[in-house]
Amino acid sequence: MKNIWNGLIKTLGYLVLILVIIVLVLWFIWRPIKIASYEPLPPEHLEQKEAYLEKLQANPSSNRPNIIIINFDDLGYGDFSCYGNRLIKTPVIDSLAAEGIRMTDFYSCSPVCTPSRAGLLTGRYPKRAYAGDHVYFPSDHPVAGMRKMQNKKNEIPRDEIMISEVLKANGYNTSLIGKWHLGDVDGHLPNDFGFDYFYGGRYSNDMIPFHIYRNNEIVEEDQKQLKNPAFPYGYTDPDIPITGKPSDQSKLTENYTQEAIQFVSQNRDKPFFLYLAHSMPHVPHFSSDRQAGKSDGGLYGDVIEDLDWSVGQLMDALGGLGLLDNLLVFITSDNGGDVQGSVGNLRGRKQLTYEGGQRVPMIIYGRSFVSQSMVSDAMSTNLDIFPTLLDVLDIDAPDDRRIDGESMLPIIDGTSDVLHDYIYYNSALTGDVVGVRDSTYKYHEGANGTHVSLIGPFGPSIPLPPQLTNLGLDNEAHNLIKKYPERARNLKEKMIIEQLTLDDNRRGWQ
Repeated sequence: MKNIWNGLIKTLGYLVLILVIIVLVLWFIWRPIKIASYEPLPPEHLEQKEAYLEKLQANPSSNRPNIIIINFDDLGYGDFSCYGNRLIKTPVIDSLAAEGIRMTDFYSCSPVCTPSRAGLLTGRYPKRAYAGDHVYFPSDHPVAGMRKMQNKKNEIPRDEIMISEVLKANGYNTSLIGKWHLGDVDGHLPNDFGFDYFYGGRYSNDMIPFHIYRNNEIVEEDQKQLKNPAFPYGYTDPDIPITGKPSDQSKLTENYTQEAIQFVSQNRDKPFFLYLAHSMPHVPHFSSDRQAGKSDGGLYGDVIEDLDWSVGQLMDALGGLGLLDNLLVFITSDNGGDVQGSVGNLRGRKQLTYEGGQRVPMIIYGRSFVSQSMVSDAMSTNLDIFPTLLDVLDIDAPDDRRIDGESMLPIIDGTSDVLHDYIYYNSALTGDVVGVRDSTYKYHEGANGTHVSLIGPFGPSIPLPPQLTNLGLDNEAHNLIKKYPERARNLKEKMIIEQLTLDDNRRGWQ
């Protein structure tokens, strides 16, 4: 019997080995074929988009305030002192919050960056733009290859309408300074989506190689991570000549700031839209020489205080140019804090649909728009920025697609203190709706696969059960689903209906 058992185990071992060899052979044969045949998704509504923009161009808005969106990368809910941080000092941002609106219940539409940025710029669920399933990678990166093998897209479709395109059609000069992260192939770059000028990185500052572009030209080359053509995934060859100025991430915040000031200065007599998408405080962390070692919050605090300095430099420049009166500014983050930084008293961090992964700061400043300085607990998301700007300019939304956000103008001008009855949480891994909250309670179907593992991180796991939380009294530490089953059932029904609506018409065409 023992010999039979040993023979079975040996045979099983051979079968597993053969299976692994077959999989590897198929991988190395099929992968290049699949990637070589991959094409970005053909646009379905490009003609309708072009017709909409042409109509706007023919009838530009009469009221065209200057607009700035400052979008930090991985900045947590509790990273500003006006949101409770006791180590990091952000006096400039605090003063803007004191003069404007500080929102306490504002959310990114995803707990990771690519989907969140797609939602902010389009006002639509990231899944509609094939950006809902985690993040895009450089097109020659192995992860990008895996995405393409799975028929997942790695660039935002051309038929999506971004706020930059709407504003450009209305006569604005438009600029993206900082991080793009919505595709790195021709036809899917910032200049292809209404940005007259681009200076920054095409993706996150931890991706290889992190070059700095001015429009489509590399102006700072990632010297430490230049790629050898024979090993296209990050191997360094010291013999490859450096053709550009070496990149230095300790100067990123300062360089972005200088570019932003130059842009607004050059456009002082024209309506402008500045999307200042800082690369920090995403890892790796770099502070300027000016700020290094000064913050009580350590290196991370230096990074945040550098960003506060940046906002101050930009606002001082705007004041010196006499541009503060007809100006609307949004300051927020693409998702919750990462491994460092503060999410306040919230549970969870980036990548998770707990509050710490999606609830982020939002400060709205605008002397001509904010009726009175306030702290608002109105629920809102970065999907609402697109329709808010349409409302400010009195522009009709495109009628061929669903816009998932709502205008925040009633909150800004003080005519209402409620915007949404429900806020939905979208998985970083699928873009699906996995949670919903009302003014008090949150129903949650686990956090993006967060689980209790039985045998370490790679073993079988027990998924976390559905959870009901009273957000006014708790940081998602206690599950009230058995105490209030009817509330949980009602919220779950809302979540299911929202997901079915998304499934029935993923692209949201009308």
